[in-house]
Amino acid sequence: MSEQTLIDWPLAERVARGLAGTGTGKRSVRVADLRKATRGSVAAVHGYTGLEPRGRAPSTEVLDRGEWIEANTVSLKAVTAGIEEEIAESRRIPGPLGGGLRRAAGAAAGVELGLVSGYLAQRVLGQYDVALIGPARPARLLFVAPNLADARQRLDVEREPFLRWIALHEATHVVQFSSVPWLREHLSAIAQELMSGAFAQISLERLARSARSLITPDPRRLLAALREGDWLSPFVAEPQRALMESLQATMAVVEGYSEHVMDVIGAEIGPAYPELRARVDARREGRSTIDSIVSRILGLDQKMRQYRHGKAFCDEVVERRGIETLNRVWSEPEAMPSAAELAAPGEWIARVG
Repeated sequence: MSEQTLIDWPLAERVARGLAGTGTGKRSVRVADLRKATRGSVAAVHGYTGLEPRGRAPSTEVLDRGEWIEANTVSLKAVTAGIEEEIAESRRIPGPLGGGLRRAAGAAAGVELGLVSGYLAQRVLGQYDVALIGPARPARLLFVAPNLADARQRLDVEREPFLRWIALHEATHVVQFSSVPWLREHLSAIAQELMSGAFAQISLERLARSARSLITPDPRRLLAALREGDWLSPFVAEPQRALMESLQATMAVVEGYSEHVMDVIGAEIGPAYPELRARVDARREGRSTIDSIVSRILGLDQKMRQYRHGKAFCDEVVERRGIETLNRVWSEPEAMPSAAELAAPGEWIARVG
């Protein structure tokens, strides 16, 4: 760990890989099948929404869990780089005890990020990987083969419509970000401000205390810490309410719009679609207790609410006024619904005309 960093990234990646396992392997889903599923998806989204994507869509990449962890670590490093250097410098403690405290703090942060990354690596199906913080970089369209295979087996659905449906979700994100020039910058500005406020409250002492409870070879201790909520990250801080609500509302529209598009275009897949949607929704609701606990800790429950609330908003606006009116959310940042308008689409329609 260098003097300019705070987080022990090699430890984070080792923890993530150990927790995630390998699953059924990269060959459990054929690259040809996924490329077939994604082929034409961007055009289908454009055909329904009218949004005009700029440039070429990224090529389809099929990964195993380890490769997804590697890609996620690269993204996390880019997100935290600038702030991490500031924290490392401002929390520098002289003398031999200072170095030990920094190492313990970095290990604690590494273990926590590794746990998060490893947990997600078991569940992510597809991802449109775009840099929301830091310099822009080429976007990637990623699919995690063992998770797709496991999900399809649990849902007991046919391969082709399932992969096509997942591809539609990610293709909608491709269209959103490539056709709305201000979207990335808008999300980036909010996230950067929130992160700066959260990181500013970190203390090395608190990170070091976390290290003692997290760095353990005994998985039962980690499980107990998860169950009791004792491992809550030192990075968690009380954000500015208005900023958080703005970010959540925007992400609800981004995800809800994608869910709406999936349903409209997915209905054309064939008679298997309604059953596929019902089983996916049941899977989201039917999680185990430990899964629910971890999801709450990681904020994934909030993401599920974003799916539901955002989709309900988009569905109602389209039902009342059509997709052209819904597309006004992409006209400028000020056209995004507030948290209150998400629950009352009629108020948003009245405001935007």
